[in-house]
Amino acid sequence: MNYKSIKNFNRRILFVAFFYPPIESTGVPGAMRTVKFVRSFPAGSSIVLTSKKKSNADDNALKHLKLPVNNETIEATSSLDFFRVLLSVRKRVKNAFTSKEKRTSQNTVKTVLNDSAFQARQHRGVSQKIKDFIYDLCYFPDQAGPWLIPATIRGVQLVKKNSIDIVFATGSPWSGLVVGYLISAITRKPLVVDFRDPWMNNPFHQSKGKLLDSWSSRLERRVVESASGVSLNTDPLLSEFLDRYPDQPPEKFFVMPNGFDSNEFDDIEAEPRAKDDKTILLCHAGFLYGVRDPDILLRAIRTANIQLKKAGTKIVFRQIGNVNLGYDLSERFRDLVNDGSLILDATRPYRECLSALSSADVVVNVQPGTRTQIPSKLYDYLAINKPILNITSPDGALGELVTRKGLGDLVDFDQENQLVEILKKYANDFDFKSFSGYKNKDEFEISRISEVLSQHMETFFTEK
Repeated sequence: MNYKSIKNFNRRILFVAFFYPPIESTGVPGAMRTVKFVRSFPAGSSIVLTSKKKSNADDNALKHLKLPVNNETIEATSSLDFFRVLLSVRKRVKNAFTSKEKRTSQNTVKTVLNDSAFQARQHRGVSQKIKDFIYDLCYFPDQAGPWLIPATIRGVQLVKKNSIDIVFATGSPWSGLVVGYLISAITRKPLVVDFRDPWMNNPFHQSKGKLLDSWSSRLERRVVESASGVSLNTDPLLSEFLDRYPDQPPEKFFVMPNGFDSNEFDDIEAEPRAKDDKTILLCHAGFLYGVRDPDILLRAIRTANIQLKKAGTKIVFRQIGNVNLGYDLSERFRDLVNDGSLILDATRPYRECLSALSSADVVVNVQPGTRTQIPSKLYDYLAINKPILNITSPDGALGELVTRKGLGDLVDFDQENQLVEILKKYANDFDFKSFSGYKNKDEFEISRISEVLSQHMETFFTEK
């Protein structure tokens, strides 16, 4: 298919994106995906409907961005949190029947707005099951559920007031896709839904019980069937959707990788680093949790450094960001922390992370063998032109892409000996100065991906 230049695109778009700057670090991938698209389309053609955040500049991981990024209009809408209302009513009722002395002794109130609400469910009593169901219902289909109604009302108003042509909704959170679906259904405007991750069959999904899980499945189907276009961020996810929705026209589904915006990298300067030809610095910036476990890498570094000691060369791994594993990382690898082979840094803004990654010799992906998911940081790695070490299953989405496109070294989670040899290769044989990047990286430039999106959007009007 020959794609027209996006400069000729003259439609008005409503972007429904729960995550948009300012944003904390966990929302950066979602926010940056929308920012990239807004930048690519003609200036002033976009309205972004997003969630209202607390105005704390220190927590903004994208504070380098000056809003608007491309003359877009930003509409930030507050959530209507029914669960907090219920907690407030419960507290008032309880206080009405509790003496003042007893109330003052209860100086903490337990909150359930975190993962503890989902733990040990198999041991719950009837009362707790009811409480959990109410909680899950209030935060359905996800934690952004309280945003759903206010965002839909405001979105309908924006479409009518601004002569919007197309609604583009991105998720996760899936509430954003539902908001887009409702706005489209009410206003009769064509809808593109953008799946940055799988909704169903997501390996990181936390079940809300059979009933609500069933509702989620039906809701995804309703969203997909009503959409004029469905974007998936990986080829395996596209295949999964084609299998799940054989009654839908195959041409409505298309792939848009997360990609990178070269504008973000033009003036990135590598973080200053002490000159030491005997140290090979590996770096990962992002959340390490659950199955995103660097244990094999750190064990391999320990072994490699022992073997490299005579040559005076050392492998160092730098982790930037939060770590939440089933064990204490710094305690398990105390010896690496003490000898400087493991550096644990706090979360930093996105721009600073890019600078830190640019100063490394090798950048690292730690990704379980998910069948349809590829970490967005892969595309940042391509943009900064650094050798990539991918620790992942070869038959997962990331592993297949790395193999097919030649995007760095790949080692599985059970191949410690092979990983040791790769680390030793970096120390002994790899010429970092001559590394020029990956020849296929231009496929993931956001300008190309946006042209795909604009062409699909134009078909909604040309086929009428």
